[in-house]
Amino acid sequence: MAAVALSWDRPGVGWLLTALAVAAATVVSAGRGSAWSGRTAVRAGEAVAVVALIAVGTVRAAGWLFVLCVLAAGVVGCVALTDRWSVGGLVAAPLRVVGSVPAALRWLLRDAVRIHVQDRGAVRRTTVAGLVAVALLAVFGFLLAEADAAFAEVLSVLIPSVDGGTLVRWLGSAVAAVVVTAVAAHGLLTGTTGPEPESRPELVRRIEWAVPVGGLVALFAGFVAVQATVLFGGGEHVAKTAGLTYAEYARAGFWQLLVVTGLTVIVVGVAARIAPRATVSDRVLLRTLLGLLSALTLVIVASALSRMAAYEQAYGFTRQRLLVTVGELWLGALFLLILVAGIPLRGRWVPRAALATAVGALIGLAVLNPDAFIARQNVNRAAKHGIDVHYLSTLSADAVAALQKLPEPYRSCALAAIADELNGGSAPSSGSDRRDAWQEWNLGRATARDHLDEEALRPCSAAYGRYDLPDAD
Repeated sequence: MAAVALSWDRPGVGWLLTALAVAAATVVSAGRGSAWSGRTAVRAGEAVAVVALIAVGTVRAAGWLFVLCVLAAGVVGCVALTDRWSVGGLVAAPLRVVGSVPAALRWLLRDAVRIHVQDRGAVRRTTVAGLVAVALLAVFGFLLAEADAAFAEVLSVLIPSVDGGTLVRWLGSAVAAVVVTAVAAHGLLTGTTGPEPESRPELVRRIEWAVPVGGLVALFAGFVAVQATVLFGGGEHVAKTAGLTYAEYARAGFWQLLVVTGLTVIVVGVAARIAPRATVSDRVLLRTLLGLLSALTLVIVASALSRMAAYEQAYGFTRQRLLVTVGELWLGALFLLILVAGIPLRGRWVPRAALATAVGALIGLAVLNPDAFIARQNVNRAAKHGIDVHYLSTLSADAVAALQKLPEPYRSCALAAIADELNGGSAPSSGSDRRDAWQEWNLGRATARDHLDEEALRPCSAAYGRYDLPDAD
């Protein structure tokens, strides 16, 4: 399946078919006879998440989004195999899985494909039957294609031309899929990835953790109190502050968020591990200080979101700004999880929930259709604020429907590069159209072609370029 269906130039439905084939082969190899349990249910959910992330390449044409989803699918798959849910376990999961590849391949070659003596005759007969089937299909397919041009066109789409590059691609795809399936099946069958043992570091005295954390809480509280007008001033604050641009305002909030978030996550994680909980006063102090620290960080998260919103309203939407916003929302959700975990003082589930929310954020981003959303927002604000036609032309085919609403010549200039990419690099005026092979079919590109076919593009005039505010970046 991988050799035939995987397409590396234009990801499409072939990736989803390959993911389903790998999942099915893993279940058949390692899942038969397994008793259903809570751990099995969790791993099944993780497998569904992996397939859902890979499926994004079937519905969205944005290559950058598909790359993020594939990387996330790899992390989720590694975590599912290692069954490690601490922060360190999540970080080390990909390394553990990569380290298991040699053992999985040895198992595959030694045990999984071993042919017993009594089975060799059956294997030979099956191989001969397969060769006969290939020969018959080749002969009769050639004759039928010569007899009917329409049928020949269908075959040319289903069966690619075979050359050296195609054979190398087929072999590489097959080897990659076999390795992934072998690692997954071997890990599940051998059961070497049992639950992570719980270890607790040496506890410290109350004053040894409460003093630094309490000082940090006081610092955050003072910062929020003194800077309240700055944090929530938005556009009005920018307008009243000499020399402060929207870009500087938003960037200050973003870097502030990153520093505060990293500091707070580290402090909360360390304090929750080393603080004593023997007495009621210990537990109350732990909940109070860590709760205040997380709540104050949520205030700064809200500030950063406000700043980024002001930046986007002033200068328009881009992929980077949208990703920053989604990242900020995810960090806010992470702190909410920390606050919830602080009530019973049990946080072993937080890393798992954080990974789940990250997967949910990516899938939600795919549902939003980011390139179409960016194009739609910039088109809506074009009349009042201007528009960056050059940037819009770098979006994927997902943005075509929204860009069709631009007036000429901006519409044709924004769509020219996208149409060129759909045509496989040939100029739109040449009439060439590099249609997707069946394994490359993608809903976003198919929809874009339908919109472009409805109204031809005009020659792009000198108006092609940048039309937003002069000090935007």
